[in-house]
Amino acid sequence: QGYEELERQLKEIFKERSNILRQLSKTSKELEGIKVNLQSLKNDEASAKSDVQKLLELGQKQREEMKSLQEAFQKQLNEAAEKAEKQQATINFLKTEMERKSKMIRDLQNENKSLKNKLLSGNKLCGIHAEESKKIQAQLKELRYGKKDLIFKAQQLTDLEQKLAVAKDELEKAALDKESQLKALKETVQLCLSSVLHNQPPARNLIPSKPAEKLTSPVTKGSK
Repeated sequence: QGYEELERQLKEIFKERSNILRQLSKTSKELEGIKVNLQSLKNDEASAKSDVQKLLELGQKQREEMKSLQEAFQKQLNEAAEKAEKQQATINFLKTEMERKSKMIRDLQNENKSLKNKLLSGNKLCGIHAEESKKIQAQLKELRYGKKDLIFKAQQLTDLEQKLAVAKDELEKAALDKESQLKALKETVQLCLSSVLHNQPPARNLIPSKPAEKLTSPVTKGSK
């Protein structure tokens, strides 16, 4: 009985041993699988770390590129703004010059118009004086009051005609100069006054009163 009991116990022990061995084998296999998984996880972690590092480097590189592009864009914007300011300044300068030149053109046109009107007035005055000199010549031919007086009157009329021609030329030349034109008009009036009024011959009482009035009225108008 002791032997059978011992044999039974040994069988149970072997059986337990076999179970333990099987469990150990199973555990060993599981441990091996766990090791493989851990190694795989380590490899994956290393790969992930490498990928993360690459992504970080790529992100850093992209940030640097973005910063460089931003600086380039900012520089272009500054240059464009500066160029726009210069163009605006040029436009303002050209606009000011156009306004100034337009004003100069308007002033010159008005001045030219005024000078034309004054020239026409001067030509009209010269025509009136020429007509009066013709009347004086006709009156001198009709009077015939002495050879000396007649020569004096003829010479006086010739001088007056020459002076009137010179004054007319001066008026035409002074069409673009206000002061010269006014001076020429004044000289013409003074010449006419001095020639007609101050140099009358002694026999002027022979001239009828109506032509004298005709001579005096244009001179008065010219002086005005």
